[in-house]
Amino acid sequence: MTQGMTAIETAIQQGDLTAVQAAIANGLEIKGEALALAAELGHTEIVNALIAAGVDVNQGDSEGWTPLMAAAGSGHTTIVEKLLAAGANVNAQTTFGLTPLMAAAAKGQAATVKQLIAAGADLNAKDQNSWTALVWALDGKHADVVAVIKAARAQSLGS
Repeated sequence: MTQGMTAIETAIQQGDLTAVQAAIANGLEIKGEALALAAELGHTEIVNALIAAGVDVNQGDSEGWTPLMAAAGSGHTTIVEKLLAAGANVNAQTTFGLTPLMAAAAKGQAATVKQLIAAGADLNAKDQNSWTALVWALDGKHADVVAVIKAARAQSLGS
């Protein structure tokens, strides 16, 4: 990791929009990991700045963890909305097969689960252990998320 990325990550961790804007203005190459960090921490203005600067919303880390997964798992619905509007892949998968929906379900983020389902998240996607988002929600004992996913599955079967 370059010194520049360390500086940008530090600025993002501190929520320092001015420093992030300066890095963008100075032409620093900013990767998806920086956007994922801002998304995970809920720094909406920094996410906006990075998207506006052209940071790839679908660029994952070495394991495929994307900014949308980070925002979804943290329950930052405004950021999830912005990433989806910018073209984030709602069904992206990590090398383990995790999706943004699974990340949200595992963390009990019911509002985000609803958002992702409305955006076309695959309710039947499976990770390498054959776990779906429903199994992740059950494992985490997130009854509200289980109810949301079951209702969505019933609706998709009825259509």
